[in-house]
Amino acid sequence: MRRLDQVGSFLRPAKLKAARSDYANAKISKDELRAIEDECIKELLIECDKNNVYYLSDGEFRRSWWHLDFYWGFSGISKIIKEKGYVFKGIETRAEGIKITNKIECKDHPFLKDFASLVKISKELGIDTNRLKLTIPSPSMLLYMLFIRGGFNVEFEYYGKDYAKLKEDILKAYADFYLEFEKLGGVYLQLDDVSFGSFCDEDFRANLIKNNYNADDCTKEYVEYLNKSLATMPKTITSAIHICRGNYRSHFSASGGYSKVASELFANLNINKFFLEFDDDRSGDFEPLKYIKNQIVVIGLLTTKTKENPSIQTLIKRAKEAANFLDIKQIEFSTQCGFSSTEEGNEIDMNTQWEKIALLNELNNTLDKEGF
Repeated sequence: MRRLDQVGSFLRPAKLKAARSDYANAKISKDELRAIEDECIKELLIECDKNNVYYLSDGEFRRSWWHLDFYWGFSGISKIIKEKGYVFKGIETRAEGIKITNKIECKDHPFLKDFASLVKISKELGIDTNRLKLTIPSPSMLLYMLFIRGGFNVEFEYYGKDYAKLKEDILKAYADFYLEFEKLGGVYLQLDDVSFGSFCDEDFRANLIKNNYNADDCTKEYVEYLNKSLATMPKTITSAIHICRGNYRSHFSASGGYSKVASELFANLNINKFFLEFDDDRSGDFEPLKYIKNQIVVIGLLTTKTKENPSIQTLIKRAKEAANFLDIKQIEFSTQCGFSSTEEGNEIDMNTQWEKIALLNELNNTLDKEGF
């Protein structure tokens, strides 16, 4: 039977949201907040295990954002409040971001402490720690944040316009993080990235041209950069990448099939697993999967953005369509994204979240019976 994987984030329980609010308003201490986080993570692991989710994370319960918290954890990167948030289709995010203020280094990164806590909680529950995964934004995503989302041809505090040194230090910071993660017993690391999803979007590609950038060149540059980073990852770690088109309170930021990036991204990225979105028409068809080599592809057939679900018959049909381009042994299934890429969460309820997990289990079981 296929092992059920999940992109990463889960809806935050009400008591966790209340605790984060209390901490922000100085009503509880950081230690008290952490104790409540531990309690909620323990409950999540139990619920995931009960619902046959094989690969387990902390649900990103300690984070505000899927990506910014990780960058803020590096020395030399600071949190800032911007004039505007990131523009999604129909909504604008909170106006928080990153600023480089010094040399970028990995020193006592808080995510390492968080993963050590996850290992401890898992052992207390008798869960095999080889099932644990950690999700972090990719190093190429940081380039995207700095050079595209942050403005074009920008100058950085500390680095000025020495982009080569900046990129070198980012790679070193990630390499150091990988090594520390392995020392804690980490065996599965997922990199999350919206840059490649953006490069699939026609409007986004046109905007790049207006700023003297080219999406195809960026795709090639980011794949090469990712490969340099992956080369520093210990071989004991299973690497994965989730290619997303944006997920904020059930809204998206990009559209377009993978055909515009597939011949470079799928054919040349040295990764073990791809998490790919195929939940609606914005995702395009499965044909770009022909560029995949021998990697596992976790196909995201179910949206996390709305309550609605396709029928089991539709899911089976879609799974078999994907198998026209991949060996069935390479295919796993998940939702197309996390349920709560930021602490606000998508505009669905807890019951919907677990109904979607149950439907994925039904898909796995049905396909197993058919010998798929």
